[in-house]
Amino acid sequence: MAAASTVCEAIWLRNILKELDHPQEKPTTIFVDNKSAIQLAKDPVHHGRSKHIDTRFHILIDHVKKKIIVLEYCHTLDQVADIFTKPLTADALRRLRDKLDMTMLQV
Repeated sequence: MAAASTVCEAIWLRNILKELDHPQEKPTTIFVDNKSAIQLAKDPVHHGRSKHIDTRFHILIDHVKKKIIVLEYCHTLDQVADIFTKPLTADALRRLRDKLDMTMLQV
């Protein structure tokens, strides 16, 4: 569901750029740490695990089919956004902080 929400935001941003006469020619890449979600978006097979998918997820499937959005796998250890959304161990915090090229103030 997070990927579907991100697609909505990406499409909104693409539309704003288009209105400002700076259309995005290439597809927007979204990094996802869920291989099952990527596979389901590329090939929405109907089986027991996918029959209750929320209709909001279908926007993701449609934009992947139209090649407006490209989903790429990003291992959960490399998911930099987690620094802002999840409680992390000190090691994980340092690793992600270094990827953002940030320094922490000593208090």
